[in-house]
Amino acid sequence: MRKLGISIYPEKDSKERIYQYLKDAKDFGASRIFSCLLSVTKDPAEIKKDFTEMNAYAHSLDFEVVLDVSPAVFNKLGISYNDLTFF
Repeated sequence: MRKLGISIYPEKDSKERIYQYLKDAKDFGASRIFSCLLSVTKDPAEIKKDFTEMNAYAHSLDFEVVLDVSPAVFNKLGISYNDLTFF
């Protein structure tokens, strides 16, 4: 079965607009979200806060969240492969 997905980039738009986009996408049948942490340049604490909130909201709408990351992102954010609760 195919799944419809969307991409979001929290550093490029307001939280309110992204939340509305997620609601609209859900109404149209989307079930997956893709985002990328590779090019985010904000302060690590701000990145963690923004993405944690977005992920929680997306999960509350039953979205599957996929993030593009690398070992450098894990180091920058102080997160571990052994604790993926950030995602």
